[in-house]
Amino acid sequence: MAIVQAGRQFTDEDVQRSAGDLASGLRDILQRADAFRVQLESWPDADLITLGLAQDEINAIKGFYVGDVPTMLNAFKASTWVKQLLGTGVY
Repeated sequence: MAIVQAGRQFTDEDVQRSAGDLASGLRDILQRADAFRVQLESWPDADLITLGLAQDEINAIKGFYVGDVPTMLNAFKASTWVKQLLGTGVY
């Protein structure tokens, strides 16, 4: 039986597909963010200032990508639910 909301029917396949697609998209974005983190860590602040960034901008960028992204990625990878959503059983 489908759920009808706002004139649209949703089936179990719709829910599963959306859940899997969104989990996959988050995985891909977190992996891209982590790759960017690796690049950022190789660039001294002085080089970024030479590019035209202000120190407060560098602090915000590095604070998020170097400080927060690894924690987010590790939590995502460790999630049993994510592994199930991705249908792999493993990250």
